[in-house]
Amino acid sequence: MRRYKLERSSNGRITQCDNADGGNIYAQREEINKKAIENLQRPTPGKLGNLANFQFFNFKIADIDTPTGQFIAKKYNTTSTFPANATQTIMFGVAGSSNKALYYNIVYLNAVFTSNGVTATVDLIQPSYIRFYLLQNSSGTSSLGTKIPQPAPLSGNGGGAVTFTTDGNNFGTQSITCDLKNDTGLFAQNNNTKGIRASGLALSEIVLHLSGSTSLSAVEIDVTVGVDTSSVSTTY
Repeated sequence: MRRYKLERSSNGRITQCDNADGGNIYAQREEINKKAIENLQRPTPGKLGNLANFQFFNFKIADIDTPTGQFIAKKYNTTSTFPANATQTIMFGVAGSSNKALYYNIVYLNAVFTSNGVTATVDLIQPSYIRFYLLQNSSGTSSLGTKIPQPAPLSGNGGGAVTFTTDGNNFGTQSITCDLKNDTGLFAQNNNTKGIRASGLALSEIVLHLSGSTSLSAVEIDVTVGVDTSSVSTTY
C-alpha cells in the first residue's frame, strides 16, 4: 500500500498528500505504539474503581457459652500481664501464628448480637456489651499481640467514698467497649480524628442479658472493624 497519493484541487492544481487508506497509520505508528506502552504501564482500577482508604475487617465470635439460660458474663485475659502475649485475639493482616501483624488506624468498631439459632422471641436487654483490649506486636516471634499500656499514669483518689483502680492487668492497659443492645461502637472517621492505632484486638469481657431463656451455645457476636488502609505499617 502506497503512503502517498495525488489529488487534484478545485482549481486544477495537483498535489501530493497522505493516502487516507493507510498513509496516516504509517505516519502515526510511532505515536500509537508509545501510547499503547503507556496504557499498559499505567495502573488501572478494577471494576469497582479505586476504593477509598476506609475498609473493613469482619469476624464472628462463637462458642461463648454452653448451658441454657438468660445471662452470659465472661472475662478474658485477666492474667496476661504486659508484655506477655494475650489470647483470644484477632490480629490484623496476618495469616497463621508465626508472622507479625500489621498496624492500622482503627476508625470504626462495632459489634452486634446474632440471634441465629436462638429462640425467636429472645432479645437482648441492657446491660449487654463487649470489651476489647487494644494490642501491639510482641517482641517474640509469635503473631499474638500484647496489651498496650495506658499512655500515662493515672492518679485516682476516691476520697473514702469510692475506689479507683488505675493499674493492673485490666485497668493498666487500653481497651474499648461496644454496646451490643444499642448497636453503638466507635466511629472516628472525620477530619480531626485519625482513629486508634493497633495491630489487633483481644477479648476483655462479654456481658449478655437475654429477655428469655435460650441455648447459650447458639449465641454469636458479629464484629466489624473499619480501618484506614493508608495508615498500614509494620510499626506502631
